Amino acid sequence: MKITPTRVKHILLIILSVIGGVVCAQVRFKKGDEFQRRVLTKSNCVLQRGSQTLHVSSYSIVTKTYKVTDVSEKGASITITTDKIIDTINAMDQNLVYNSDKPADPNSAIHLGLQKMLNARSTVMVNNKGEILSVRNTAAANDTLLSFTGIQPEYLSPGATLQFMADFPVNPAVKKGYSWTDATPSKETNYSIYAITGHTTTVTHKTSILGGNMNSRINGSLLIDNFTGLILKRYAQSVSTGYEMVNGIVYTATRRTATTEVSVKK
Repeated sequence: MKITPTRVKHILLIILSVIGGVVCAQVRFKKGDEFQRRVLTKSNCVLQRGSQTLHVSSYSIVTKTYKVTDVSEKGASITITTDKIIDTINAMDQNLVYNSDKPADPNSAIHLGLQKMLNARSTVMVNNKGEILSVRNTAAANDTLLSFTGIQPEYLSPGATLQFMADFPVNPAVKKGYSWTDATPSKETNYSIYAITGHTTTVTHKTSILGGNMNSRINGSLLIDNFTGLILKRYAQSVSTGYEMVNGIVYTATRRTATTEVSVKK
């Protein structure tokens, strides 16, 4: 189960209420700056329909570049490109391997779908905290394809935060062990400050999501640069149960996913 930018922003809600006069970390975007985000996902899923059972496991690596193409006092324009996709799928004792460095198989719907993702670009306008103000040329993703391949989608919408950024205020008053809960009717997340150094803050979280087609339990952590708000590393493990649709057919599903994400300024 993916960790959306909205969940990252929940970290702020309680912390901002206990501090005053603290400036949020901001990145000073410069034209030509590039950020690279690499996401590794391992997924195992069991799909069942009556007596039919389908085991699907996948391993994917997706690398994206976020290039600053223009800047102003209000923020920056950033172009997002997918540099590389490697995806291995094992289903019904058959392996499918896609590597964007090699030609796609024109007879494979999955190869062609992943190739389309690779060639698509998006452009976002963001403020100096990485919050998205507007989106252009959004690359539409096929939910069934993403679910089958295990690749984590990226949500780009006004008000969300770039996946590699967190609005995290630098505040010495917030100590290791401080915890809080953010809850809605369908979701509850428990956060805790695991460690703070002069340069980074580590936040752990446990999330329960109920409702919709999948119920999920997620454990994760974020390693955040105190000065720029850059999420240096994100890790999450999830177990989801419910139902998924594959080629128009509804299956009951149990999915286990582990995601490791590393971001750097190039």
